[in-house]
Amino acid sequence: MDKLAMFRTVVVSAGCLALAGLTGAASAADLQGVWLTADKDAVLRITRCGDRFCGRIIWLENAMDRSGSPRLDQKNPDPARQAQRICGLVVITGLTPAGPDHWDGSVYNPQDGRTYSGGITVLSDESLRVRAYIGLPIFGRSEIWTRVDSSSANDIEYKCRSHD
Repeated sequence: MDKLAMFRTVVVSAGCLALAGLTGAASAADLQGVWLTADKDAVLRITRCGDRFCGRIIWLENAMDRSGSPRLDQKNPDPARQAQRICGLVVITGLTPAGPDHWDGSVYNPQDGRTYSGGITVLSDESLRVRAYIGLPIFGRSEIWTRVDSSSANDIEYKCRSHD
């Protein structure tokens, strides 16, 4: 093999390795998908919303209140939003890249009606660390969410919509 052919082989091999490395990094940092909360009482779908990412509740363990009606966002500080259902609610907004495998945005908690600063770090293909806080990140709470198998995600989302 002449030097030019050897050089081409090295360049092509290096390019393939670089692309393989980029592909692995991109998939490891994919926060899009369906995620089960740490308490296993809610499932959220994180998707692209314009140029950012957001998360919508697609399943709740207790989607209905004691009277059998859908749970509403009664603690929302905006009276006009207090009649909206929690199941289907967008609760994570404005996620933008803030570092390797990390996004910052806002997290709305319908249990207390407050919006917190937040961040999500992709730990692996199967887990995220979600942190919500007021003021400084040290004054917050983190939990680990696990990815839901995509084959069951549509069925999960249907259960949330079936309460309409």
